[in-house]
Formats: sequence, C-alpha cells, structure tokens
Amino acid sequence: MLVSLAFVIVAFSLLVLCWIVGRWRRWKHYKLSTDLDGPRDYPLIGSAHLFLGKSTEEQFRCILDISQSYQSPCRIWLGPKLFVFIDNADDLQIVLNSANCLEKADVYRFFQCETGLFSAPANIWRVHRKHLSPCFNAKILASFVSIFNVKSAVLVDQLVPHVNKTKLFNVYEYIAKCTLDMVCATTLGTNMNLQNEQGDEYIGAIERASELLNHRLYKVWLHPEWIYRLTSYYKIQQQCYATAYKMSRRVLALKSDELAEIRNRTASKTSKPNEKQLTDEYRKPQIYIDQLFRLAKETDVFDEQAIRDEIDTIILGGNETSALTLSHVVLMLAIHQDVQQRVYEEIVTTLGGSIGEVENEHLSRLTYMEMVLKETMRLFPVGPIIARQCTEDTKISRTTIPSGVTVVLGIFNVQRSELHWGSAANSFDPDNFLPERIADRHPYCFLPFSAGPRNCIGYKYGLMSMKVMLCHLLTAYRFSTDLTMDQLTLKLDITLKIANKHMVRVVRR
Repeated sequence: MLVSLAFVIVAFSLLVLCWIVGRWRRWKHYKLSTDLDGPRDYPLIGSAHLFLGKSTEEQFRCILDISQSYQSPCRIWLGPKLFVFIDNADDLQIVLNSANCLEKADVYRFFQCETGLFSAPANIWRVHRKHLSPCFNAKILASFVSIFNVKSAVLVDQLVPHVNKTKLFNVYEYIAKCTLDMVCATTLGTNMNLQNEQGDEYIGAIERASELLNHRLYKVWLHPEWIYRLTSYYKIQQQCYATAYKMSRRVLALKSDELAEIRNRTASKTSKPNEKQLTDEYRKPQIYIDQLFRLAKETDVFDEQAIRDEIDTIILGGNETSALTLSHVVLMLAIHQDVQQRVYEEIVTTLGGSIGEVENEHLSRLTYMEMVLKETMRLFPVGPIIARQCTEDTKISRTTIPSGVTVVLGIFNVQRSELHWGSAANSFDPDNFLPERIADRHPYCFLPFSAGPRNCIGYKYGLMSMKVMLCHLLTAYRFSTDLTMDQLTLKLDITLKIANKHMVRVVRR
C-alpha cells in the first residue's frame, strides 16, 4: 500500500514538474516574442494568414517583406510555434556553430528521410557524418570525373534539336536529367540512361513532391502527421516518392543478399584493406552505395533503413541542388555575354588540345568559372532559408533564444546585404569573389552550402560535376536569352527557383 502511494506521489510530482517546465518554456517563448518585432499574430493561427491563398512567388515575397521590415532578429508565429528569423552574419555564425542548434527544425520530418544526413536527429547525424565524410574525399571524387564526362557529352547531344532555333527553351529540363543521370551513376553504380522520357518522369515527381512539401509548410493544421495522412496531398506525395525512389529500390533489390547479411550480421568485422588495395581501388569510380554497404559490414551504424535513407537523401538533394544551380549559371551567362566569353576562353586555355575530355587536374585551374559559380549561388542560393531547433537557451547579439524555439536563418538576405556586398549587392558580378575582396568580407555572409559542423557534405561533388558540365556545354554552344536580370521572378518550392524558368537559345561555337 505504501509502495503504491509512493508511486502515485512520484508520478503526480513528475506531472506537475513537466507542467511547470512547459509553462516556464511557454512563458519564455512569449517573453521573447514581446521583446522582438514581428508581424501581427492571432490566436491559434499566429501569422499564418499572411501566406494563405498566395502563390509560391507571393509567399517568398512575403518572407522577404517580413524579414526586411523588422530588424534582425525578428519573430513570427505559425500556429502555436514561435520562429525567430535572423540574417545578421555574426548571429548566423553563432547559431551554425552552436552545439545547441545542431537539430534540424521539426518541419524537416516532412521529407520522410528520418536517418539521412539532411534531416536526421543530431545524435544520428553526428555518427553518420563521421563515417560518411571519407566517402567524399578528393580521391573518391576524382574517380567520378570520367562519369561526369560521359553524362555531359550526352547532355550536349540532347540540346542538338534546339541549335540555331529562334524559339527559347527551358534548359533546366535537360540539365536536371543530366545531373540525375550523374547522381544515379555515382550513387547506385548502374547506368540508368535517364536523359530521356524516363528522366522526365523522375524530375516531375521530385518537383511535385517539393510543391507539396511547401504547401504543407504554411498550412499549420497539416503539420500533425495523423491529420496529413488523411488528406489527398499525402497520397499524392507518397506516389511522387515511389516514382523518385523507384531506381534506388530496384538496385537495392539486386543487393537483397547483402541486405540480408546486414540484417543478420554477427560481431565479426570485414578486414581493413591495406594501402595498396586502396590505391588500386581509387582508379575506378567509388560508388556511394558500395561505400554504404562496406560501412554497414564494418560498423554497427548503418542498418537497412539507414542505407535507404542516405541513398534517398543523395538522389533527392544532390540532384536538385546541382541542377538548379547550373541552370541558374547558364541563364546568367546567357544574360551576361561578356562573362560567358571569358569563361569560354578560360576553358579553352585550360583544356588546350583535350577539349571534350575534362581531367580532374583541369578543374582547380578553372578559377574564373568558379567565381561565376559562386556569384550565381550568392544571388540564387538553392536553400535561401534553413531552420534549426534550439535545444538549449542560445545567446545571440541582441537576445537569448529559448530552448524549443525554431531559428530561421536568412541565407538569401545576408548574401544580398549591401553591408557585405556593397551598393550593387543585387547585381551579377563574379569579381565579388576575387581573393582580395573575399579577404575583407565576413566569412558568414556567403552560405550556399550552409556552414559549421552540419554543412553540406556533397558541396565539392557538386562543384566538380558542374564544372565538367559547363566545360562541355560552353565548348559546344553559345547561349543567349531575351530575359534580363530585372525581369526574373523568384519563388520558393522548398528550394529557390526562377518562376520565369531558364529560357535560353543556343548556337554552335
């Protein structure tokens, strides 16, 4: 009897303590909310009404208007959740390097890749990142250059029907299929030949899934998983993912014996290869899925779900980021003919008589091309905002962000800030990345791949693949367009896109 009474007292005390802690946290959230400026909010919905009924272009404009109307940090309520928006470089540096802000925001669970690097909880991410970082070392990336060349040559051939035509076409449709073909070849180790109608199906599914994720983000009543699963949006999203991941599931099915071995693995580990074996292996492409299976056999970290999620993360994230960025680059070159000519001349000088086959050692010498890539990513970051969850109170310049609050990082704003980029911050100027200009600039005002310990693991892969594609495209064609910089309209479908699309025309060199 006394034991039962003691249990009841302890249980009741814990409930009271949880209630007090919850009230204390909620009070701190409201206290911070009153300290910071932000748009007017209402009970239950907060400021979500500002986004309802708006197109993706209008929603992005709304985010920019809010962030530019109130000094950083500012706040916004979406339903019962408090979001703090920052675009101050010093604060961005604090948050991105804080151990209190390693968790991705709750909304990242919408991507359904629970153990993939992009959205995994910090305790899983930390272990996976440690084991996966060597899979993106310089020797492994160099082994992919031959694949990049083959797929880029196919891309050049795919554009032939548009040569010397007066009608503009959307070059993204072709670049996206090429990057998907590359990602699948280097990730899955199979030649999918996706630069055709089959590739259109995959790209369409990925784009539709992004639209649905964006749609859910601003409709706070769809955030609870059990509610969302009752809607037609959930069914469509699942169909999109089934299409987008069809190829990876096919390859995993071929490796069913290895998966079974991982499920039933014992304590015995695969022997560590010697240095000679490693040197010999690096001469051929080091396929990502093979690296994952090797890690699964050598460690207790990667199970079947983790392998699947990491592959899905690479295919979904790695493809769209590179495809969008390179499409933005081609459009910038089409608008700025003088820059395009200078990049072309650098390619010819660097490749010399080997035009048509880019070697790994060429890539580091394409310095002006890299400046162009970076300037494009500055103006059009694929991830214009990212969000982190505070797990402990975190002090920034003007306030302390309480535990449980979501911090939204304004990458787009800081990369177009006149404070860091001068009065022409919205203009396209690759000279922004001259060494002497970089030296005088805040290190956290350029964040296209995020920064800090949880930055993008594949940024070097992306830069290498885009450089190879540009070499093939610009030695074959000259690009032009009727669009101008001031005509471009931006929209946010999880990633930043140009609503006008990447409309260009091509003529042969």
